Amino acid sequence: MIERVGRDRTHDAPGRHATGDDAPAGPPKTAPQRERRVAAGLEELDRWLRDQVTEGLAHHHRAPFSVWDDVARRLVDAQAGAPASRVRELGALPADGRPERLLEEYALLRLLVTAFRRRDELPEPLRATVRSRVGFTVSQEEVLAGDTVRDHWYVAGSRDVEQDRLVTRRVWLRGQDTGRSALVLSFAAPGRALDASLTVGDTLDAELAFHPGALPLRALVAARHAGSVRRPPRGTTVAGLLREYADALARDPWLERWPAVLADARPARDAVGGPCLVDADGAALPLRAADVWRLWAVSGGRPLTVSGEWSPRGLVPLSAWQADEGTVIL
Repeated sequence: MIERVGRDRTHDAPGRHATGDDAPAGPPKTAPQRERRVAAGLEELDRWLRDQVTEGLAHHHRAPFSVWDDVARRLVDAQAGAPASRVRELGALPADGRPERLLEEYALLRLLVTAFRRRDELPEPLRATVRSRVGFTVSQEEVLAGDTVRDHWYVAGSRDVEQDRLVTRRVWLRGQDTGRSALVLSFAAPGRALDASLTVGDTLDAELAFHPGALPLRALVAARHAGSVRRPPRGTTVAGLLREYADALARDPWLERWPAVLADARPARDAVGGPCLVDADGAALPLRAADVWRLWAVSGGRPLTVSGEWSPRGLVPLSAWQADEGTVIL
């Protein structure tokens, strides 16, 4: 199933939206030229952000989409594709709570502009993260030339998202020995086949090469080995997940989603009737899913382990399993 998210944030492939009508007319011929072009585009973005905050955000729900689209197009021309996508998505924010969301997003964009401006002062891992968030890419050859991490990687979940004439498949892995998470991406035009070599519920003995950054998460499968089949990984509590997420945000403030594996969780309803997951300690996380009844059916009233994507807007469940049963894709 492919989820069409409109302008939901999916910046897993920085700069990939610079296609079609958005493609810059004359790309710079050298890396230094592109650096200068991106820097100039971000400085223009900084001035626009200042103007937005100065004018106030209370009436932005009545502003036309062109307010954001014009800025995004100028960023695409400057070859800063990732922040261009982020700006364009702001025009589709729901009216409810919009000023607060806009201020949050503007602050993150301003932080990115400031970080890129001071990139030469940053430690190398953080500098790599900033460049990635701006839209600079790293080739597969460069990634595969780095160190690898071998583990028994459990395929905990997969999600397909369609946006801007491109389908992105996010596959989440969890190392059973290291406890490390990894994200493997593949892309295809609508109607074209995506990489299906990683099946949810399988475990592969493999070496992964991680993209550089302060929080190495995105990875490539560098080599596979004929290893023994392992059981799914153990999950954590709600408190444990939030500690993981806080530590991840400290290393990458622009992080949009975090892989979650929650153990002994039961689907329930919160005080206002919204769906949530409650762990053995009684702590709860809101669920963000179009269909929560499948999770209720898999649980059958018993606790289970749930894998999904966590963000402050809620947990998107991707798969679940119990000790005596196999993995179910949600």
